[in-house]
Amino acid sequence: MKNNGILDARTLACYIKEYYKTNFKKEDISPLKLQKALYFCFAYWGGFARLMKTNKNEIEKEYNEILFPNTIEAWVYGPVVPDVYHETNLEKYKKINPFKDNFVKEYINGILNDVLAANDFKLVEVSHQDKCWKKNFKPNSKFHNCVIPPEEIISEYAKL
Repeated sequence: MKNNGILDARTLACYIKEYYKTNFKKEDISPLKLQKALYFCFAYWGGFARLMKTNKNEIEKEYNEILFPNTIEAWVYGPVVPDVYHETNLEKYKKINPFKDNFVKEYINGILNDVLAANDFKLVEVSHQDKCWKKNFKPNSKFHNCVIPPEEIISEYAKL
């Protein structure tokens, strides 16, 4: 499994923010919804890319399972990408089209259409059902910042 990722999570976050503004609310996305969108994009893409690789289906190209290499942590309201959460100037990561492959972009857009239409706390509820979040969330921890290994996320979503 390649671990350098298709793009940086901060670049994807800029794309998601613009996608949300253009296609949904015409306003800024909430930090919570942005974090869940990043997580579900990572998870569903990784699971899909793994299945494509193992099933050798009609798509000939082999894709990187890692959508972005940035760390994902188990926080109280679900998975969070700290690099995005703590970034004070996301705009410096903005690119007109961050995707080098149109297939990846269209797949991510499909995920975003579902995720961004959902209520913020419904997304929290859904992410709290994931075994990888449950395993790595430590309720008695002071900081709630345990890393969720990418392999755990991808393996779980490849089984869906």
